[in-house]
Amino acid sequence: MIDDGEVAHAESPETYWIPPRADRESLQPGDLVKIRFYIRVTGQDGAAVDRGERMWVQITDRAEEWYRGKLDNDPHCTEAIRAGLVLWFQPRHIIAIYPAAGDAA
Repeated sequence: MIDDGEVAHAESPETYWIPPRADRESLQPGDLVKIRFYIRVTGQDGAAVDRGERMWVQITDRAEEWYRGKLDNDPHCTEAIRAGLVLWFQPRHIIAIYPAAGDAA
């Protein structure tokens, strides 16, 4: 499951910062963004456990208010999901934007 960064920010605005909405809405193919995922795995006792992971996604395309991207790294909690996985998400899911080389101060 992909977490809604806007909801997390609204619940804890002093401690959970996200980029401005205009920045999250103006991304292009090639940009890297961080998204928070909840991945359900089986714990040692056999019970289902939701693990939170923040992972980078490279944007590959855009369709109206949706982005399509590829997971850029592997989660720590499972081998069932790997880099290259294609997923769709919206600006509200983005919790960080990796700065382009020309953006560094």
